[in-house]
Amino acid sequence: MMDVDAGTLAAICVMAGATAFNRTAGFLLMRLIPVTPRVRRVLDCLPGAVLVALLAPGVVHGDAAMLLGLLAALVATRLTRSDFAAVVAAMAVAAMVRLLGF
Repeated sequence: MMDVDAGTLAAICVMAGATAFNRTAGFLLMRLIPVTPRVRRVLDCLPGAVLVALLAPGVVHGDAAMLLGLLAALVATRLTRSDFAAVVAAMAVAAMVRLLGF
């Protein structure tokens, strides 16, 4: 069994609480905002923005797997117009590059 110190456990619990709060608050606040075409366009862009936000720091620091994953996500998005396909493509390419040792 793995030992976990109290500080690590506390950090995990705080991050879980913050995540739950943000998700709940976002859900409740979005009930107050009318979904206009402009708001819909912003909401449609969020998954791609989150994917880029996750991959960009690795790309900036020279991580080849992240760079190729980001490029795969871009190509998948252009070809399929599917956020899910972009995420799957990014994960598959990054995993394959890491498996091959690059």
